[in-house]
Amino acid sequence: MSAAIRFEGVTKRFGALAALQDVTLDVEDGELLVVIGRSGSGKTTLLRCVNALEIPDAGRVVVEGQPISGSDLIALRRRIGYVIQSGGLFAHMTVEQNVGILGRAAGDAPARRAARAAEVLATVGLADFGPRYPGELSGGQRQRVGIARALYADPQIMLLDEPFAALDPVTRMELQDEFKRLRRELRKTMLFVTHDVEEALYLGDRIAVFDGGSLLQLETPAELKQHPATDYIARFLRRREQDMQ
Repeated sequence: MSAAIRFEGVTKRFGALAALQDVTLDVEDGELLVVIGRSGSGKTTLLRCVNALEIPDAGRVVVEGQPISGSDLIALRRRIGYVIQSGGLFAHMTVEQNVGILGRAAGDAPARRAARAAEVLATVGLADFGPRYPGELSGGQRQRVGIARALYADPQIMLLDEPFAALDPVTRMELQDEFKRLRRELRKTMLFVTHDVEEALYLGDRIAVFDGGSLLQLETPAELKQHPATDYIARFLRRREQDMQ
């Protein structure tokens, strides 16, 4: 495998706070890497460095072999799918219009936008939802639309920032199953941020554990459970297991 995303000694500060501290990490081509940690651990900042919504103070981020420093940021962001909590949909637009908004920005013809929106909506199980508005959808449906929008340009890389965090437990489990199926079909590189250990263990090919802006451990789910590198990680895992009992 080769690295689709590479963080090389990345440090990011907000005033006196070091959100990321000398982070070196590869996301392999076609991998689903899950980043976990408590609030303020640096996981979302790491994600936002990939599409240059945050710019490192030191180190560099390399995407598909090209450093993002000096890159055309608009072109970079169009090559990367980005999914946030609750889908981030525009309430005054139909589902079809929300999904096709990237095509509109890229100058795609209306017929092309409609056809591609229909295609990706079918992929996420919402084939008949194009004419609806976000206010007519459930939370799970809105999140599916957000994923469909991120798929519009068929990006090889997708960034997902706690996409299921705002959902009720049953809907969240259903979408996790659907997402796992979708990921097998699409075979894209995915960087997935969550604070939910169970979700990370279920979805991830590998898991990166962050705390205080630092990478504590990077392992497969099985290795992480069997060989936590620090007492903090062991407690983090145990606490989640106790919550589930």
